Amino acid sequence: MVKNYGKVMILYYMAGFLSGILYTNLISKDYAASLGIFNDYFLNQYVQAELTGGPYLWYLIKIRVAPLSGILLFRMERIRKLAAVVFLIWTGFLCGMIFTSAAMRLGIKGIVLCLSALLPQAVFYGAGYAVLLMGLYYYPKINWNFQKTIAVFLAICIGVALECYMSPVLVKIILKMF
Repeated sequence: MVKNYGKVMILYYMAGFLSGILYTNLISKDYAASLGIFNDYFLNQYVQAELTGGPYLWYLIKIRVAPLSGILLFRMERIRKLAAVVFLIWTGFLCGMIFTSAAMRLGIKGIVLCLSALLPQAVFYGAGYAVLLMGLYYYPKINWNFQKTIAVFLAICIGVALECYMSPVLVKIILKMF
């Protein structure tokens, strides 16, 4: 029964992803193609940069805790289901825009670059947010408990650690190969 719950969540995300692709291709084509994060200068700077663990770790904690905190605030409100849907569509939209922009600017290398920047931490972020968002969307069918709290906390913590210490190394390896 729970696997059917996930299908609805994936549909919302994919609707956002498709919207992001269409928006980038049809409306903001020129802007997306000129994005600074995919130009040669920025990519060369990234390869040469040294990301130190401490400051970068605190930066990641701040930017990863903000959306999590926002979603948790909606847990007590009547609009919890709407909050889950908006979060999924918005996240999908942004991913669609970024992947399309990368493909427009760098071709298949852009897709590989985006995947290397997202993996492996996206697996843990996705798992943590899936538990949280399904709890919001399907309340009261899915009851929240201590185990779910621990699972979300651990998944986000592992994701932050991987993003801090592993992702920069993988992205640099990919960029050096290009």
